[in-house]
Amino acid sequence: MQKNSKKNKTINSKRGFSLIEMLVATALFSAVMLIGVGSLLALIDANKKAQALNSVMNNLNFAIESMSRKMRVGTTYHCEFSNNIPPPNINQSKDCTGGGKLLAFEPSGGTPDDSSDQIVYRINGTRIEKSESGGTPGSFINITASEVTIDDLSFYVDGTSSSDNLQPRIVMIISGSAGVKEKIKTEFNLQTMVSQRVLDI
Repeated sequence: MQKNSKKNKTINSKRGFSLIEMLVATALFSAVMLIGVGSLLALIDANKKAQALNSVMNNLNFAIESMSRKMRVGTTYHCEFSNNIPPPNINQSKDCTGGGKLLAFEPSGGTPDDSSDQIVYRINGTRIEKSESGGTPGSFINITASEVTIDDLSFYVDGTSSSDNLQPRIVMIISGSAGVKEKIKTEFNLQTMVSQRVLDI
């Protein structure tokens, strides 16, 4: 009789999980999975943002690098405070120490007396535009992507006169934002300086 009692106690002690324990375990597992899935989705979203932003910034960097390269080998810098169609005398040098919205210059290999072959850069709305035919109507094309919003573009030009003993230089300041969706928009402020390669002092 005593042996049977011990055996029953042994059998009773080998019980399974209670309902409460199962609920707690399930809740903990669900919480861990929820956190894990949330982190994964956040990581995927961040990766998409980084890729989109990288593509947009590559476009902007390419545009600025192209502008700087052409300015560097150009001559006869002419700056205007207005971004309207440039005047006929854009083949004449003109400083713009207060910051202009349009820049024209003679490209490498161009004809100095011909104002129709000037390269012209300007801000128009939220885009940077370029003309390779002196800024004539209809000749401007966008050089920045639609995902890039240009808020301000300013050219600071000095040293263009041959009698000022200064090497011509341009300081270009650009501010704006990149990204289509509001939550992935990134603001930027860029500044670059270009000095004329041809000696002018």
